[in-house]
Amino acid sequence: MRILAEHSIDKKERSNIITMAGVAKAAKAKNPEVINATIGMLFDEDEKFYTFRSVKAADSELTNEQKYPYTNTIGIKPYCDAVLNWVFDKHLAYFKEHEYLSIITTPGGSGAISNAFSNYLNAGENVLLPNYMWTNYIQVAYENYLGYETYNMFNEEGTFDLADLKETFLKMQAKQKRILFVINDPCQNPTGYSLTNEEWLGLINIINEVATKDHPFILFYDMAYIDYDKNGRDYSRTNIGNFKLLNENVLTILAFSGSKTLGLYGLRIGAMIGLNKKPETIEDFTNACQFSARTKYSMATTYGMYLIAKVLGEEKYLASFKEELGEVTNFIKKRSNTFIEAAEAVGLKTLPFKCGFFVTVACPNDDLVYDYLVAHGAHVIPLGGAIRVAICSISEANCAKLPKLIKEAIDAVNKR
Repeated sequence: MRILAEHSIDKKERSNIITMAGVAKAAKAKNPEVINATIGMLFDEDEKFYTFRSVKAADSELTNEQKYPYTNTIGIKPYCDAVLNWVFDKHLAYFKEHEYLSIITTPGGSGAISNAFSNYLNAGENVLLPNYMWTNYIQVAYENYLGYETYNMFNEEGTFDLADLKETFLKMQAKQKRILFVINDPCQNPTGYSLTNEEWLGLINIINEVATKDHPFILFYDMAYIDYDKNGRDYSRTNIGNFKLLNENVLTILAFSGSKTLGLYGLRIGAMIGLNKKPETIEDFTNACQFSARTKYSMATTYGMYLIAKVLGEEKYLASFKEELGEVTNFIKKRSNTFIEAAEAVGLKTLPFKCGFFVTVACPNDDLVYDYLVAHGAHVIPLGGAIRVAICSISEANCAKLPKLIKEAIDAVNKR
């Protein structure tokens, strides 16, 4: 008899991104010419890890008392206030006056995902995920005794497939009382797609149609890459402002990733924000998610909270951080333009892309293509029918070079 509990017997790391990134990092350490397009972290044009100057400056002012002591599970007030102001921007006053909201610190966006999955579906039910996704969602679902279904992201025109999504909602409603729907926008991981404001309004209309008192709806908004939207901060917050149109049977959970926004990947700092029109819904959110936080990880990092509170809460750092974020968004935009142009030149078809850290290529034999690329000094992430390229971590020169290598790899594999 095995010692593991039955639920744990099947556990094996299937989200291979971190493992493959480690292989790529080791290969590049031996040979600097290797292209490492595996991991979603910012690197400069010399392919060195990028640190925001404003974050580094703020960090130098933190005391040991602000870095290392215990704090509390909800999070320190300066951090919570700074995050709410940053996330909602000019829409915060409206939501504070007309709705109810609550914030709980988490270890990155991943902590928010885990807390939401564990509290808003019953064991054996399914969470609804996009068909192109960050695959760790699946593992988080399994860890919380859940299955998953997928919705189709793109229609034949290459835009967000609202028609299929409505059908999927209705089918799920026939099987379980509530829907937990995950959307990662803008700059979706892995495709780089971003919904237009019109698509968001269409999505909200559909959610309102299916969300009723007897069939509540949880909109889980993974906004990890929101601050790299090429359309800018005001545009990305317009979509958040539209959440006021959702009816009272919809709980919105916004997952903020300080790890991504401020380049603090290993510090593991983020937040989950509950938003709804009814006070009891938000009281339930706070009680359940605070309990989960205390039992899973106790609290997020004190260090991360004070650092982000300083950068986003003090004007001398906030102004310079916003300026630098604009610079970073521009160099990522240059890389993506270069990659897409090079892909078009060699006939390499990418999935619909708007902006962000990643570009994805549909690829039926992705494992074989991955092996070919590794043998030829290039590392990407196979996703099961597609390969993801992290343009955030490679130079513009390598963005120009990589599409030809990928096309050669696909052609070589198809000839076998």
